[in-house]
Order: sequence, then structure tokens, then C-alpha cells
Amino acid sequence: MQRPEWRTTIVALLGLALTLSASYWQFGRASDKAALRQQYSARQAMLPHDLGNGVPSLEDAAFRKMRATGTFVPGKAILLDNKLRAGAAGYEIVVPLQLSGSDRHVLINRGWVQRGRDRSDLPVIDVPENAVTIVGTAIVPGRGALELSDEIIEGRVWQNLNLSRYRERQQLNILDFVIQEESDHEDGINRNWPAPGFGIRTHQSYAVQWLLFATLIIFFYCYYGLFRKKTSSTE
Repeated sequence: MQRPEWRTTIVALLGLALTLSASYWQFGRASDKAALRQQYSARQAMLPHDLGNGVPSLEDAAFRKMRATGTFVPGKAILLDNKLRAGAAGYEIVVPLQLSGSDRHVLINRGWVQRGRDRSDLPVIDVPENAVTIVGTAIVPGRGALELSDEIIEGRVWQNLNLSRYRERQQLNILDFVIQEESDHEDGINRNWPAPGFGIRTHQSYAVQWLLFATLIIFFYCYYGLFRKKTSSTE
């Protein structure tokens, strides 16, 4: 049995190193996302934290239910565009709430409303004028449910929510998380929030694909570098 050419061996080793490293990284990402899902489930079972008793750190706030008391600032509200529910396009209504006895605000995602036939016909943002108490889940940007990006802004309509950009434009002291409101008010707003998917299966699928590529490299290396050479040498 002849040895494969050294160039073939180097290319095969580099290919194996690349594919196995990529597979390992994807499995690691899947494991990290699984830990986030466990954290989400555990914190959803905890009693709501009252922001009147202090603002928790981002690590403690993520996925935990919050209770916020204050007054809405409707003039600073925005609409997040292209949000789908059951195949229908719509907006999510985001309104800042000034916390009682404080100059700090927290953004409240009040829920989803369906978009009309005419994109210029925007939904009316109607919020209570008096002080209210909101209960909902704290979502930290980048934690599987809300992503930061350079969004396109058209008046009140934003393609994505960027907290830094929002602070800059609205000149408000905003907390670093958003509360997804959970209530049964009959106001035409859909607040059936789907649980974050975290993309665990996607990472696992990519990891398996990289393992298959590694297997193919081994197969072709053995076939063309060993067995085929052996066959050719016997002819």
C-alpha cells in the first residue's frame, strides 16, 4: 500500500481541523443556548421583581418577570415593523414608562397589532393617562428574543429596536431591558408572547453537517490516497 502524497495529507488534515473545529463550536453554541433556555424556564417561575424596590443587573433581569409602576409617555412611542403573527404582518407597540418617583424610564412592549392594507394607515397608540402598573417579562437585547441592529427609521416606524439609538433620539434615561407586557386588557392588542426558540436545533444541525464534511474528507482521503493507489499499482 503506497502512502498518499504529502500535499494530499496536509490538505486533508487542514480540512479535518476546520470541519471538526466548526462542529465543536456549533455544539458549544447549542449548549450555551440550552443553558439560556433553562435560565428562561427557571426565571419565569419566579415571583415578579418590583422595580420600585430597585433595578436589578442585566444578568439578574434577563427573562425574569418585572412589575413596573409609572406613567406612559405616548409622545415617545414607536412601532416595530414587520412583526409576524400567524402569517399576518403587523407592528409591535413600544412605549416608554416613567417609573414613579424617578426620572428613569423602561420601555414597555405593549404587544402586537395587525397592519392595515395601507402602510400609511398606522395604528393609534392609545395608552392610559394615569399611573399604571405593568407586569411582564424583561427581555435583554441579544438574549434570543430581541436583537440590536442598525435599523431603518421612518418617523414612528422602526425596523428594529436599538436602545442606544432610542436614547439618542428620544433623550430619555432608559433602562437596558424591555418589558413585554402581559395582561388581559381587551384593547385589541395581541399579547400572546411566544417563548424564545434560542436556535438550539439550528446549531445542532450545523454541527452535524460539519461532522459529515469531516467524514467525507476521511473517506475521500482513504479512497483516493490509499485504496485507489493500491489498485492502480496492481494493474
